[in-house]
Amino acid sequence: MKYLYLLGYPLGHSISPAMQNAALRERKIRATRYVKNPMPPEKMREMILALRAPHCLGANVTVPHKQAIMPHLDELTDLAREIGAVNTILKRADANGIAKLVGDNTDAYGFLQALRVRKIRPQNACVAIIGAGGAAAAAAYALAQEGAREIILLNRTLARSVELADRLNRRFPALALAINDWDALERMHLIINATSVGMAPKPDESPLPAKYTIPRSAVVFDLVYNPPATKFLREAQARGARVIGGLEMLVYQGARAFELWTGQRAPVRVMRDAASKVLQDMQTLFARELAPSQVKR
Repeated sequence: MKYLYLLGYPLGHSISPAMQNAALRERKIRATRYVKNPMPPEKMREMILALRAPHCLGANVTVPHKQAIMPHLDELTDLAREIGAVNTILKRADANGIAKLVGDNTDAYGFLQALRVRKIRPQNACVAIIGAGGAAAAAAYALAQEGAREIILLNRTLARSVELADRLNRRFPALALAINDWDALERMHLIINATSVGMAPKPDESPLPAKYTIPRSAVVFDLVYNPPATKFLREAQARGARVIGGLEMLVYQGARAFELWTGQRAPVRVMRDAASKVLQDMQTLFARELAPSQVKR
């Protein structure tokens, strides 16, 4: 049996295994499974050993390892290096036939594809990104590459915003950049939540401070996919804004990773259906857990 791993910690909320295993079945790739491999940061050595094992074909990487794992890999693609985060690991043979661990990033592709299918073009757009981690970096890089005019980085940890802004400025010197200018929200064309705020089991939280409102003309993209309709998206819809949920980016980045691992075209519809089914089941379970107990009177 061969394995594709999902590396992160914790991994209880992930729907990627159902999505990727559905794709493997659809393409009749036998004796291969995609499995969760929860590893805390202090287990980095064990993580790398697991990746180098002959039965491992590759991996996805999620929080908190997207940046921490980079120095431990043999190579990085130009895209992963420029974004500063890895979410996909490939195994490629060198000239001597020895397998190397290559870090790549499919988050940028997944993010852009979710916009493209809705005919949303980032060129000349003014964009606010809440967050400064790996997902935020991928979104920022993709937007800058597509010709966004301005990016505002909004994050609690100033140092991370500054570091990301510096990298973007070096790569895209014509891009207008600002940090923590929340007042600029009113003129943004696209507003992105690239944090975990609003994710289950805390779906009633929003990354948007109460004193600020979302402009009606904006497109609001929440990278959180559980729940599908976050408080942030509900607030945006109530204002009349167009919204995109995080499931779309998850599906498209997963589809791109599948193609890199297998060399086969990803069955995107099958992957989306599998992901949606698991997400629906999670919502049902969560609702039951929140329901008040029935007490006989």
